[in-house]
Amino acid sequence: MKGTILAKGIILAADESRYSYQQEDVKSANEEGKPVVLSQGDEVDFIAEGQTAKEIYLTKTKLINVDFSNFSLGDDNLSTIRTLGLAGSALPILGVIPFIGLVFVIAGFICILLAIIKLSNKAASPTLKKNYIIYLVATVVATILIFIGVTMGVFALIGTSAKYSGASGIGIAIGVIFFIAGIIGMIYAFFKEFQVYNELSRISGDKFFLYYFICTVVGALTVAIAIGYFILLAAFILQIIAWYRLREIKAA
Repeated sequence: MKGTILAKGIILAADESRYSYQQEDVKSANEEGKPVVLSQGDEVDFIAEGQTAKEIYLTKTKLINVDFSNFSLGDDNLSTIRTLGLAGSALPILGVIPFIGLVFVIAGFICILLAIIKLSNKAASPTLKKNYIIYLVATVVATILIFIGVTMGVFALIGTSAKYSGASGIGIAIGVIFFIAGIIGMIYAFFKEFQVYNELSRISGDKFFLYYFICTVVGALTVAIAIGYFILLAAFILQIIAWYRLREIKAA
């Protein structure tokens, strides 16, 4: 039978009948193998035994209201997920503020990470959270490698005019190796980010998540010219819209 979660422990079936259920009867599980916690508005499929629901499977989860007072950092409800996503999308825009801008960027990534972890649990996705964490780690490592490579190359070039030209040549070679490794790592990070936002688009039904990713790639590739910054700004706006429009998700 098909039904909707009316309240905790109560399912309203398509024929307007009400069925009670226990948490142990929920069979849909998250990536950790634990049963998902159903929320009001979630759509389910179940077997009726009298007025009790058994063998319950989550088919779609839905945000009924848009009341930010429902926000609770410890909950995996869509109101909390949506609020974290909005904060994480907006905070990096403040990264242009001198001295403290980096704090907003880091805070934004933390909010998005929390939103994706909770969304991954809610949708019972085995890959969403994992891919986002790999993307973050790969981005940090690749950035460090590129920085080391460029720094070593610059110092080596400075040293070519000194008597240690042989050592400078080795320094340049090592710097190039670090730089190339960093570029490869960044390409891999972009690939993992694509997997994350492609899955977000699929489970939310909103292509704006995927459009955000496309704009970030184009913006990163054109950041050396002024238009790149406008494209990155547009990307953040697209992500804000995507999280704002999040009303329902499909189980993975």
